[in-house]
Amino acid sequence: MIEIENNSQDSFEVPAAIQVLGISLVSMTKNRYSIVFNKGISCSLLKDLIHLYRLEINSKEEGKIIDLLGVYTVNIHFYSAENEKIAVFYINEKDKLANYADLCSLSRLLVKTYCSNVSHSKISQICNKAIPSAKGLSALFVISTTGHTLFTRIRNDKTKLLENSIQIGGFLSAILMFSNEIIGKNSGENLQAINFENQQFLITVEEGIIFAYLIEQSRPSEVIQRYMELLKEEFFELYYDCLKDFNGDLNQFHKFEPIVEKYFSI
Repeated sequence: MIEIENNSQDSFEVPAAIQVLGISLVSMTKNRYSIVFNKGISCSLLKDLIHLYRLEINSKEEGKIIDLLGVYTVNIHFYSAENEKIAVFYINEKDKLANYADLCSLSRLLVKTYCSNVSHSKISQICNKAIPSAKGLSALFVISTTGHTLFTRIRNDKTKLLENSIQIGGFLSAILMFSNEIIGKNSGENLQAINFENQQFLITVEEGIIFAYLIEQSRPSEVIQRYMELLKEEFFELYYDCLKDFNGDLNQFHKFEPIVEKYFSI
């Protein structure tokens, strides 16, 4: 069982950034599991990882697993704590190696933090420093194709956007509907970007929801593109059921704020 030498908050030093694509902290027993924190690992992939390695994790007091899974290298560090196992999952591109000592240090820090009386928000702080959020995004709009602006996050210096966020949401919804009429709904093609002089809206649509990202680059980085997909997946993981029977209550979408902050610095 992992020993916690000092539970004071001063002992939990946040490490520098590490070179991995994603990290997840999961508590588990033989009968259940709980995702404490996840960043950079798709929900479907994380569930597959838990299913694949859960038996081995629960059969030992502690240990480390390194494996190749498709295009990823998977590192798992797990420990015993009380009546559960605490596992830290890392994924990386299979041709890139993370610093092993850094991963071990970060894993022990996360498990000690989890087992202490420190708030779990400290876990988010540690992970978000280890895998920094992406920069270059000025605004995010999440809009239903029926015209409801469900969520917005706009950088503070974008005063015009802040003042006209509702109208912009309506504009994005309307122009997407118009483009569908021109292109054809059954063509399989959708409007993907609206270009301005030095910025552009990148647009993805799924399940009747529009995700519009305003970036100040001619081409989004690979990190931004990857985080766009992860953000969309986590949105539906959180809200899929209530979107099926949407009652018009927008307050429920405030819980999406920390997920956006996890991936993007706006």
